[in-house]
Amino acid sequence: MNSSNPVAVKFSQAATTYKQHDVLQRITAEKLLSKAALKGSLIDIGCGPGTDFTAYGQDITKVTAVDLSEQMLAVVNQSFPSYLTMCADAANLPLSQQQFDGLYSNLVLQWCGDLTAVFNEFHRVLKPKATCLISIVTSGSLPELETLGLGHNAFRTVEQITAAIDSQYWQVDSVNECSESLYFNDLRTMLYSIKGVGASVKSHQENLHSCSSDKSGSHTNRTGLEKVSLRGRKDWLALKQHAETMRQVEGIPLTYQITYLQLTKI
Repeated sequence: MNSSNPVAVKFSQAATTYKQHDVLQRITAEKLLSKAALKGSLIDIGCGPGTDFTAYGQDITKVTAVDLSEQMLAVVNQSFPSYLTMCADAANLPLSQQQFDGLYSNLVLQWCGDLTAVFNEFHRVLKPKATCLISIVTSGSLPELETLGLGHNAFRTVEQITAAIDSQYWQVDSVNECSESLYFNDLRTMLYSIKGVGASVKSHQENLHSCSSDKSGSHTNRTGLEKVSLRGRKDWLALKQHAETMRQVEGIPLTYQITYLQLTKI
């Protein structure tokens, strides 16, 4: 595991549970893969536990799966033994120029610091006319957490994302932003869905398990969700009651703004 990178640490910790919580990732993957045909050699950036590209049949001849987390790549090796795996940063790929016919990246680039550097690196490793299919979490996501008084990661606007794409390098075929809502039976399940895929909530809560079951008021932060000011079971119950006011027929919602990009290398 890349212990110097906090994103790698969080996703490595989530490697064994990721597929239990990746509902959003599956929704966005389905939409992303319906946007354009991929063929030839493909690089999957931030692959997580791996993407199933079998729907493309023999059109895709080789898949190189890249992730910061070695634990995630170990899952890929088990599930997709034909894929090549590589532990690397999206902005610094240890690859030669013009290797790939296509690039796929699902819900990853929101964690990258310098998007311009990332897009430039993508341009370097792709062949001319290569297709990029990208989804990214954008500003306006997780309003329910704000309603509950729980902070979360800040996300870029669509304008900030597109500003990082150099028009000399890329043809922007489409930019589509839409809302994707997930629904949960209870607050704890909703919050664990974020932690379960390696993401962070900058929140006011302690250990969810402790707050929901430990009456002593002594809590440890085992979830990876950052501490704030829940002092005991009473505060946790009040937060749950607040969450119930948001309940819809399908359950308690958690809403993401997702931007889907299709690019062609010039």
